[in-house]
Amino acid sequence: MQASGALNRTGAGQARWAYWPEIDGLRTIAVLSVLLFHLKRGLLPGGFVGVDIFFVISGFLISSILLDDIAKSAFSVGRFYQRRISRIFPALILVILATLAAASLIYSAQDMASLGINSAAAAASLINMKLVSQGSYFILSPDAQPLLHYWSLAVEEQFYIVFPLYLYVATRFTRWPLAITCAAALASFALCVWLTPIHQPLAFYSLPTRAWELLVGSGLALFRSGGGRLSRPLAHGSVWGGLALIVGSIVLLQESESFPGWVAAFPVIGTALLIAPIGDVRPAPLRLLAHPMMVAIGKRSYSLYLWHWPVFSLIDYRVYAASEPMRMALKIALTLVLTLLSYGLVERPARTYLNVRSRRVRIFIATGILVALIAGGGLWLRSALYFDVRPGTIASGGTTVHGGKAGVVILSGDSQAAMYGTEIAAIARARGFTLHALGTAGRNQLPDEDGTSWPVVAALIAEKKPDLVILVHAWGAKLHGDPAALKKALVEIAANAEQVLLVAEPPIVPETVSREGLRGGARPPFFEPAASRAARAASMAMLREVASDKVHVVDVAGLFVDADGALRILAADGRLSFADPHHLSDSGTAMAHPLLDEAIANALAQ
Repeated sequence: MQASGALNRTGAGQARWAYWPEIDGLRTIAVLSVLLFHLKRGLLPGGFVGVDIFFVISGFLISSILLDDIAKSAFSVGRFYQRRISRIFPALILVILATLAAASLIYSAQDMASLGINSAAAAASLINMKLVSQGSYFILSPDAQPLLHYWSLAVEEQFYIVFPLYLYVATRFTRWPLAITCAAALASFALCVWLTPIHQPLAFYSLPTRAWELLVGSGLALFRSGGGRLSRPLAHGSVWGGLALIVGSIVLLQESESFPGWVAAFPVIGTALLIAPIGDVRPAPLRLLAHPMMVAIGKRSYSLYLWHWPVFSLIDYRVYAASEPMRMALKIALTLVLTLLSYGLVERPARTYLNVRSRRVRIFIATGILVALIAGGGLWLRSALYFDVRPGTIASGGTTVHGGKAGVVILSGDSQAAMYGTEIAAIARARGFTLHALGTAGRNQLPDEDGTSWPVVAALIAEKKPDLVILVHAWGAKLHGDPAALKKALVEIAANAEQVLLVAEPPIVPETVSREGLRGGARPPFFEPAASRAARAASMAMLREVASDKVHVVDVAGLFVDADGALRILAADGRLSFADPHHLSDSGTAMAHPLLDEAIANALAQ
């Protein structure tokens, strides 16, 4: 697991582990492909297949080591996981913690909350399944997902939970381990091909649809360990053919919703063909892979892979207005420095220290504790920084802030309500009232909407008899020009609550008002699209229509529009005031804090 090599047979029942520098050279091809693709996608359109190359290499090397242990009657699941932890875990955790620390200085609360839950999933090797619900790898926000690349590590760790025992049983208790492995690979490949057009994110991130790539490498290790070899002419053809498939995949494949699918077979087969004759022939491609520079980069490929994406993401997030050459130079320089430091000061020393057999139990315990701490901390960040509650918790009060006995306030709505959760929670603590935050992104909390949570919300209002109910919705999208649903809600609220605040929507900004848009050259002034402005004015008219001495309207739009109509896209702290076209960032909601505070205080005083 710590060397790049292959299993050679020296006689019946005997095995010898040999180091092949070409494998490290192939790692260099894989990691640089991914790095260049992420640096600027046009440089290597298919560079993302570097991950597929890594999967084949991993399956080949890990299987070869396990077969070596089995042949020498030295197989041990405990030993396998100790080696795995010592090889993978120290740098993996270091990058997660460093990313959290750096992001805490520059990320918005919403993005920090997202990073919190992703860091928990990454530490637990579950982030691939977390990302399934977020969409395609090729369209996820490039600067607010700094642990996105951990999905491939999660796939590997899930694979190696069961694979060592599978390989032991297959080689010791069956006569056809290679045939069984090939059959499993074909089944996984068939599932991948079938699922990709149906649910591309699931096909991209999940183990069952990616296992075939690791199993191809495993099958190759079984073939070689059983004495299988290619004839000299076939070996040369295999190397050149494999190189052509890899280079063709990196240069010609395009990011699309059709990947992985059957297209992923090209880099996978190419990698297998390139590895198959290693040690038997030395054509030019293998001599190039064994060059000391290629080997040196390959040995550091794991640290390079771990560091590059967080560095790229954080730089794009923080200095989005800088020129592309400046950002690219910063990315490359910082990634190289961190890679060298991480490899020399953490990865290599930790691998040596943690591989001592006598430390195994302590290592397992420490690993479990550290994963639990990071996972717990990530979950806490998610809940502390973003008040998007699960619908199932509404009946019990949603997210509750026990600010004091100065009254009870209920905050209800969709993502617009969740957006203000942190600010209103701060007001609750300062004003001394208890807050029940019920806002749920992507859900309905008005009467008669599809799948609405209103009956549960209304029941909680009837139970708590709050002093104030705050309703915040994407009014234009939810009312559809007819305030009937809102009027119905207000009638039910009036029987159980003293006061109501209706918080109107902020301006809707153009798509170019984003870090990505500004990186692409968009510059202020920006103006709200005319259609959006008209729709917002119409929804504001409906809110004012239902206003009364107990129902008050808070219009935040003026905070984000200058006298000439230009949008205020920067907050006082220099950060963007909008998280996306329809939502404020925490810097934006902080701008609304005084207005909300005054409105809440006045309502509670009546």
